[in-house]
Amino acid sequence: MDIQKEDVFFSIIIPVYNVEDYLRQCLDSIICQTYSHFEIILVNDGSTDSSLAICVEYQKRLQNIKLITKENEGLSAARNDGLRNAEGDYIIFTDSDDFWMGETVLEELNNLIKEGHPDVVLHEETRFFSEKDAVYKNNQRFITNKSGKFEDEVLNLVYYDLFAASAWDKVIKRSILTENKLFFPLGKKSEDIEWCGELIRCLKTFSIYPKSFYSYRQARLGSITSTVNEKHIHDVYTMVKKGLNSPYKESEILNQAIQNYWGCYYVVILKDFYVLSSKMRKAVWRDIFSWRYLLKKGNNIKVDKVMVFYKFMSFRMLIFFLNGYRIKTAMSKQNRVNKRK
Repeated sequence: MDIQKEDVFFSIIIPVYNVEDYLRQCLDSIICQTYSHFEIILVNDGSTDSSLAICVEYQKRLQNIKLITKENEGLSAARNDGLRNAEGDYIIFTDSDDFWMGETVLEELNNLIKEGHPDVVLHEETRFFSEKDAVYKNNQRFITNKSGKFEDEVLNLVYYDLFAASAWDKVIKRSILTENKLFFPLGKKSEDIEWCGELIRCLKTFSIYPKSFYSYRQARLGSITSTVNEKHIHDVYTMVKKGLNSPYKESEILNQAIQNYWGCYYVVILKDFYVLSSKMRKAVWRDIFSWRYLLKKGNNIKVDKVMVFYKFMSFRMLIFFLNGYRIKTAMSKQNRVNKRK
């Protein structure tokens, strides 16, 4: 049998925690797919609202839904439990407050994957504020080669944020995750940053799915991504430090791409530096200052934006300036949220 002709079996892993207002939309957007060779793994992470009842309702209706119920341990543990129970050829992570657009997504992914069975399929999200306020990133228009050897295109993929720190914008060959024991780190905020930083070291081939199907809901009340605190930023700091100190790969191109990837999240630390307490700022300052080499034009579009201002100010002034940008951005996002009420 020609493996290229075999249909792909997808495992869609959805952690669930107190999302009763959004869960039905998430599930309905997946079960309506024209392609049926998939399983949904719902991991109820100790929800205290009606989310579990909704999960049970859908499981009774559909044979291809698995339901795992557990005590609350956080997003990483829930994703890991889903991955351990997955049987698919490819893994798709979906957050339970987000949703898909289009009924032919899996059918088109199947056709794309059958062309070469890439290690990863990258896709871009639409940032959803409301029905009238949704923005598609669409950086893939800058990429000439939409598939092939990962190393050949990795610098561009990192530069244009096509390989970014999100689990849900990637369709990943399950064997890549299991053979490399790529599970999400426990007890950390923004765990996707470390996980994707490890994933980039394991990929040989890629493809880009040309459409935006994933709607990433913005500024939802109660979302773990809606607020930033000291632990959040300190976790990003420890992940960047670990990533920069990881062993080098044989490929210089891949090493540069990995460094550029971490440079993007170094910018996140600088932007949110004043969220840290004065004691914590003093504790991390030596590392923060020594990583200035990551601020180099051409490494990442986010770094490039910072470089526009860095050439006119000192490093300390840059951090102060970025803090103002953080406050302004947070206020702008809140204003967009308020408009939909």
